[in-house]
Amino acid sequence: MFMVFLFVIGLYSAGCNPCTKEESLNITSGVKFENGSIIYDGILYIKTSWYEEEMANGEAVIFGCPCIGRVCLWKCCGVGMMYFNRTCRDADASEVNPFSPTVYKDRQPTNSTGHEHFFYMYELSCDKYLVDSNTPGEEIYIQENGTLYEIALNRPQWHPSSRFCLDMMLDESAPDSRLVAGVCYPEDGPTGDSPILFIAYGIGLILSVPFLLATFLVYAFIPELRNLHGMCLMAYCGGLIVAYPFLAYLKLHTGRVGVEMAGCYTLVKVPKDINDCKPLPE
Repeated sequence: MFMVFLFVIGLYSAGCNPCTKEESLNITSGVKFENGSIIYDGILYIKTSWYEEEMANGEAVIFGCPCIGRVCLWKCCGVGMMYFNRTCRDADASEVNPFSPTVYKDRQPTNSTGHEHFFYMYELSCDKYLVDSNTPGEEIYIQENGTLYEIALNRPQWHPSSRFCLDMMLDESAPDSRLVAGVCYPEDGPTGDSPILFIAYGIGLILSVPFLLATFLVYAFIPELRNLHGMCLMAYCGGLIVAYPFLAYLKLHTGRVGVEMAGCYTLVKVPKDINDCKPLPE
């Protein structure tokens, strides 16, 4: 049973992409080799670090996962660009050619060189708010692992690399450019467990039912076991035998409506009819 469980999970996991769409790059125009590796923009993507996806127009697009084995950092503007009054424009400033922010360990600067330590990604697709290091009470520190350590009004916050972007900004509020961060607003509602975990929960519940049934039958057919403890255990196992298939069904259908209206009517009507058949109290 356990091997079957692992096999099903393995099959399901095999269909998953090696990285999220946010951490992907379109490498369709890269050079593909016989061993399945692809070279794009001077970077080698081995067979397990890219995936293919069919678009709505039927076109097959290959996406690479450059953040596998690298520390990714999102830049708000394009290459050689920075913010001028909150608008991305081309710049000749040395601060963005190359863009190399100071790398910290907590609040202490390290010897790492930003543009050598990080792999830059662009076009972070989320609604963002601005964190300006020039604003009193706001501090930002880029960590070695790509996370952002933000201090706002003496309240420290940590942001994962895929939830913010960085760039330089120049406006009339300060004579020199400074580092700013665009931090994504918190996602609506809890993210919950991944679909793989829901599949694992459902399969685990289903695999438990035969063992619960075996326990129930052993206590039911051996008279010596049908004492108070045995009857309580039978009632407990019987409840789980009935409940687990329904819970497994819900886990395997999380995120979509898995019961049609006919099923809903049946679930409501059968208990009602059974209740109507009960004799009236005298």
